[in-house]
Amino acid sequence: MKRNIRQSVVYLAAGFVAVLVVVGGWLWWSAWRAAREVRLTAAASGRLEVRSTPLSAPDMDGVTCWLDTSEAQAVVDFRGQLYAATCGGLLILNDDGGVVGRLTTADGLPDNDLTALAVFRDRLFIGTRTAGLVEYDGARLLRHEFRQPAAVHVNCLLATPDFLLIGLLDGGLYDFDGSQFAQRFQPLRATPIAGVTALHAVGTRLFIGTLAHGLFIWREGELTHLPPARGLPSPHVTALAWHDNCLYVATDAGIVRLAADDRLDLVSRQPNVRSLAVYAGKLYAGLVVGGMVEVRPMSQTGLRAARLSPIQANTEMARRNVTLAAIGERLLALTQTGVYTLRAKSDGRFDWQRFDRSGTFSGRLTSGHVTTLAFDPSERLWVGTFERGLDIIDPETGDLLRHVQDETVREINHLCATSRLSPMLAATSNGLVVFDAAGNVTRRYDAKSAVLVGDAVSQVRPLEAGSGQIALAVATAKGLTIWQDGIGRSLTAFHGLPSNYLYCCEPRDGKLYVGTLGGLAELDGLRVIRTWRTDNSALPANWINALLDVNGTLYVGTYGGGVCAVRPSGDIVHFPETHGIEVNLNAMATDGERLYVGTLDRGLLVYDVHRNKWRVWRDGLPSANVTAVALRAGAVFVGTAGGIARIEKRRFE
Repeated sequence: MKRNIRQSVVYLAAGFVAVLVVVGGWLWWSAWRAAREVRLTAAASGRLEVRSTPLSAPDMDGVTCWLDTSEAQAVVDFRGQLYAATCGGLLILNDDGGVVGRLTTADGLPDNDLTALAVFRDRLFIGTRTAGLVEYDGARLLRHEFRQPAAVHVNCLLATPDFLLIGLLDGGLYDFDGSQFAQRFQPLRATPIAGVTALHAVGTRLFIGTLAHGLFIWREGELTHLPPARGLPSPHVTALAWHDNCLYVATDAGIVRLAADDRLDLVSRQPNVRSLAVYAGKLYAGLVVGGMVEVRPMSQTGLRAARLSPIQANTEMARRNVTLAAIGERLLALTQTGVYTLRAKSDGRFDWQRFDRSGTFSGRLTSGHVTTLAFDPSERLWVGTFERGLDIIDPETGDLLRHVQDETVREINHLCATSRLSPMLAATSNGLVVFDAAGNVTRRYDAKSAVLVGDAVSQVRPLEAGSGQIALAVATAKGLTIWQDGIGRSLTAFHGLPSNYLYCCEPRDGKLYVGTLGGLAELDGLRVIRTWRTDNSALPANWINALLDVNGTLYVGTYGGGVCAVRPSGDIVHFPETHGIEVNLNAMATDGERLYVGTLDRGLLVYDVHRNKWRVWRDGLPSANVTAVALRAGAVFVGTAGGIARIEKRRFE
């Protein structure tokens, strides 16, 4: 008996030791694996991957682009000519301001929305908003993609004798020595630099402004961080300039001066400073709200005498988003409406004179950020924009026929030209606007007029009604309004809609289908009879941005789930080729043979409804962000965030 007890104790002890060994081994292996993952993560975060690829012009046969080149972001002198980075590509200007050339996506640029320029080692470097950095030697284009860490938005460039500095708004700070990219000015143990907005170098010192983390200073191999707590009026640095042996730092809430001991002294609380420039021994600031001001020199007795002195301009209106650039003996103002030369007058004021002369590439679109397209009964193309109203243009030449904009005709979400109410209706963020054939506003409807349930209108669609009656379905951010002969009846989530946030609607077979943030709804009159959501059906995503009936099949464009189709039976058909794609608001059109779908970043999707075949079209598009599609005999008009492309239909055959 005692022997059995001793054996049991030995077995228990051995088992306990075995358990300890196993548990200890498992803990050691877990710790080793965690340490290994930390090392691999650290190694990966420190590894840079930049892919450089030559660019070539796409096949532009049958493709014409209409761009807005009025908004300039940067100007540099390259090989005796001025190059201007605009929202519609790169303009080449002669000494008198005449446009002698242009580079766009039609010439191989990966993006028309250009943000920054710098000349380094006799090459022109071009920053883009969505496609990284482009290198141009006067004949060939080379794209540099920042893949690890991933970033695309080059916000500022600075050329020094040894390096080209690249500041990324969605990344950090890169440098380029002419052959290799690195992050020499970002020590591993220092505070990470992110969201670079401004760069300036003086001798061996480098000053780095950021979007949300204040100012960084590189000197003698060390990086110093000056956050807002050190005296910055705001963490958002907008511009840097060296004047009177001092660094001036502009923010969106004021200007400070950097003292020798890294102290930041307040100069002015002037808000909305966009740029700084030193010209003829004086320091000037360009403003977001328009115009420019002079930053007066500091007095010897202190900073209290420092102030900003307004500079009057004899222009008919203030030029917004003023970026000042001193090029040679010129002081240029880059604005939303073009490039201006600022000429000093004897009384200290400046005259604003247009530098980039019109009649070449500007004057077609008021804004490149197109949101919707529609043809009126006279076959003129109406172009709705994000923030600058609408244009009426000639669809053959692209010439601007009329521009309409006021406080309510601004953010155009959708245009409808198939209503008995008027030749054109505009769904805007401020309600429903009615236009006559000449483009004049005749009426406005909003929530205050008790006609609509909400002011933010995403889409308006005509409905079948009795003889002589006018019926519309109006999708808003607060529900659906069925408008008939001036009387509005509204439905919300309370009445069964999946969400109050509505983006689109489409009639089919006497029913109305409504796309919302929470799914798809089918209405019979004013009653919701069925809903599709991801939790009760095969709907790939709840956020529905576009609906279109094609030969009895309802095509559904989702945000993040691609395109699907709802058969008359209610069954959902998936298209795996579109999985994960974000379809833009109401960016769908059909000619009965093909379905054209605009996406957020994949270009134009084209679906052959008879062959059940998808293809992606990006060649020559002003932007991969396709926001609108309109059809005309023989041509497809594609609206993007960077302009319009007119594509002959034969290119899709």
